[in-house]
Amino acid sequence: AACYPNDKVEKLIPYVTSPDNTVPGVSTYYATTCRECAAGCGVLVETRDGRAIKAEGNPDHPVNRGALCGRGQSALQGLYNPDRFRGPMTRESGKLVHVTWERALQLLAQKLGEARSKGQSASAVFVNRHEQGSFGAFLDQWLAGYGMPTHIAYDAEAPLSTIAANRASYNVAWPKLDFAAAKVVVSFGADYLDGWGLSVTQQLDFADARAKLEGGPRVVYIGARRSLTGLNSDTWIPAKPGSERALADALLGAVSGRGTGGLKSAADAAGIPVGSLEALAKLLQSAKPSLLVAGGTGEEGTALAAAVNDLNKALGNVGVTVKPLDASLAFEGLSAHAAVREAAERMAAGKVPVAFVRGVNPAYSLPGGVKFAEAFAKVPFKVSFSSYPDETTDLCDLILPDHHSL
Repeated sequence: AACYPNDKVEKLIPYVTSPDNTVPGVSTYYATTCRECAAGCGVLVETRDGRAIKAEGNPDHPVNRGALCGRGQSALQGLYNPDRFRGPMTRESGKLVHVTWERALQLLAQKLGEARSKGQSASAVFVNRHEQGSFGAFLDQWLAGYGMPTHIAYDAEAPLSTIAANRASYNVAWPKLDFAAAKVVVSFGADYLDGWGLSVTQQLDFADARAKLEGGPRVVYIGARRSLTGLNSDTWIPAKPGSERALADALLGAVSGRGTGGLKSAADAAGIPVGSLEALAKLLQSAKPSLLVAGGTGEEGTALAAAVNDLNKALGNVGVTVKPLDASLAFEGLSAHAAVREAAERMAAGKVPVAFVRGVNPAYSLPGGVKFAEAFAKVPFKVSFSSYPDETTDLCDLILPDHHSL
């Protein structure tokens, strides 16, 4: 104790009077939901003397069945981040300074009142992280009470191109992918073992399918880079970037009886031997059911995913390995990136009086061509609910730090 000055003294015993049902030095466990992404995995959080010390997957939760990815494991890093805001802050003379909650909320109410009195509330923007649960509905009710439009549900990492194709093909955002029911799994650039889609669920299902002593699926990966999924595949077809759609269209023609004439030109465009594509077409025709998935971004990614969905339909996979009736809710309600770009255009034009951001950092995560930071800076009053400093929060005029999920 003599080694520290008085302002550095730490309390080693968190409780003078312990709450009921707690024993000093004995862990207490809480079941909750991981909020590090929209998948909503179930977690069991170990706490000791009032402090969360470890997060593990909940074995009774249907989404992750006891598994937890690295992001979920590291949630404690956010909880104990030394840079977390200690309270609300406002911008004065160009700098963010600490204020009381009473003063911060008064300022917020004042700015909202000014926007309403000027008839500008309908032009406000609220960009919220995409999440499951009831908060989104509550948020929209609050926004409607001030005459503001519904929020934008933003997720920088969601496979939006695949989601758009799924909505058009199956009328759901994300059908269940049944790896165990497939005899062949083909991925067109979709790294389903590392970040694409519902990675934890897919990793578990893929591992269970490959662990079968008999009848496990043969796995083929098509893509320029041998990703984690490619490394765990039986066959890697190193197609040139951007050639995946041509391969999918050629395979669709071959398996649907329109002939194999397109395989040669598609193989040449992809820079692969035509024999590899012919062998894959024969494999898909003989080994049924199969499961085909597609990655990619932008309009080309959506077109690729649509072509792969047509392949699944032609091969009779829908309802067997691709199950729209058992669709996941993880990506339902997610806004397209076009909604964020449109909001950025209105900000750049000076048509947005008030903007809110919660749980997202679009100034960092959006493509540079959107110029979100420049557009956001033109909004007269900007509010962040972030618990930590980031590129978007640094541009805001008011910070109301949210609680951490733990």
